[in-house]
Amino acid sequence: MSFGGGDSPQNTTFQTQYTRDAPQIEAAKLNLMKTAQDYTRFGMNPWEAVDADAKPGDDDYGKYEYTGTDGRYATGTLFQDLTREQRAREGQAGGAEGIPAQQVAGFDPMQTRAFQLADKGIGTYQPYLDAASQFTLQATQAYDPSEAYKPYMNPYQNEVIGAIEQQFDKAQNLQNQQATQAGAFGGARQGIQSAELTGQRAQTVGTAQAQNYGQAQQQAQAQFASQMGRYGEAAKMAAGLGGQAQQQQLGDIASLMSAGSVQQQNQQQQLDAQYQQQLQQLYEPYQRLGFTSDIYQGMPSSAMAISMGTSPGANPLAQTVGAGITGLAGYQAIKGN
Repeated sequence: MSFGGGDSPQNTTFQTQYTRDAPQIEAAKLNLMKTAQDYTRFGMNPWEAVDADAKPGDDDYGKYEYTGTDGRYATGTLFQDLTREQRAREGQAGGAEGIPAQQVAGFDPMQTRAFQLADKGIGTYQPYLDAASQFTLQATQAYDPSEAYKPYMNPYQNEVIGAIEQQFDKAQNLQNQQATQAGAFGGARQGIQSAELTGQRAQTVGTAQAQNYGQAQQQAQAQFASQMGRYGEAAKMAAGLGGQAQQQQLGDIASLMSAGSVQQQNQQQQLDAQYQQQLQQLYEPYQRLGFTSDIYQGMPSSAMAISMGTSPGANPLAQTVGAGITGLAGYQAIKGN
């Protein structure tokens, strides 16, 4: 008999020992493995063995039929008759519907409104800037002295000039009468007096007109400067209003976005909790199988042990050699004494 790399000793015996679980424990473990196999093949779908008592070699052993009532398959349809894709789908943890998809919360209505306001609000400040630019241009225009004073001229200037003319006409008539009475009308003296009176007349009329023109220009310039100042202030106010309107709108948008984000986060948390709950429900049977398997693993498992023992018979040659060695040792001891 060969053993390892050389011959085995004579009279060597071998013994193979098998260790098995108790029949009840072994049956429970086999049933657990069968249940796990069914879950793997069918998921949570309603497939039952055609014959639960069938044994290997029987016609119905390992055959499963559909017992559901949802109309996906006809009652009694054999699992082995399904296509590969159908069998794979039946074995999913979620059954025919599969594992639930992770949901993502959409935008809250307040966020949608914020987006709309942001879209509409782009450029809403532009009319204010346009008005500010217009007022600024008006505030920088030049004063026109040839036309600006006219609206401020004394509307009664002609009457004033007419009154002056009348007074000088009276003075001229009086002067002529006096010269006639003195017999000097047409004389040199009367001519000089008449010329002086005419000069005074022209000077007085000119002074009145110049005074009216000067006053009109002053009023026009003062009004122009005031108007330019108002244009400048209006430009600043328009620009400020545009900035304020934009900031207020941004504040409204930020408030809506903040409140909407809170609502969206809450919705997402609810969806996540629902998703986790669905997964927990789907995998709960498998967790129970794992829990039961962990218990079984703590028990002694099936094993095989091989033991070897050697019991050789008496060998005369070995006995003779042994006696000779013993005698030699005794002789050496006596000689040494």
